[in-house]
Amino acid sequence: MRQKDINLQTVTKAFDLMGRYLRDRNTIGEIAVYGGSAILLQFPWRQSTEDVDATFGEPEAQVKDAAAFAAIELRLPEAWLNNSVGGFTPEAEKDEFFLLFGDYPKGEKSGLRVYLAKPQYLLAMKLKALVRDSFDDKDFSDVVGLAVEAGIETAAQLSELFASFFPEEKLDPVAAARIPEAIEAIRARKSQ
Repeated sequence: MRQKDINLQTVTKAFDLMGRYLRDRNTIGEIAVYGGSAILLQFPWRQSTEDVDATFGEPEAQVKDAAAFAAIELRLPEAWLNNSVGGFTPEAEKDEFFLLFGDYPKGEKSGLRVYLAKPQYLLAMKLKALVRDSFDDKDFSDVVGLAVEAGIETAAQLSELFASFFPEEKLDPVAAARIPEAIEAIRARKSQ
């Protein structure tokens, strides 16, 4: 399976396998999910993701072992679940940036608790990521989709949202230059 083919069903199956693996070892692990996979799990307009960007709670080593087990069982790439998101998060994340998505396996004793970055936080992170090239300009598409979901209509609202999550940073000039284009795309999507 190519990494870009990870869909909602595959992600939730993987979480279920991870939960069983951890539960069978009398452990409850936690992960916080970001990026395209957090969007995929929250909104129907995102159909797939290349990987699952996450941070791992304690016990980190066992959570990573559970992810490796799920990769083997589902024939996923080794790095399907990774913690490469650090460059796009603020130094201190607050609990209120996240929502509880669920416990896995579903309907049984839990082994894995999954949290998702809230849409506004994802939007701020995607604004920060607009400086990098991405396949099919996915970061830009995600900015537009998340802004529509958040009810954002102006450049000032986007800038304020970014500052609320990254108060010590300025939006990169490359990303800032794309804001007018994003607002135009947001308005076009809302009018459909």
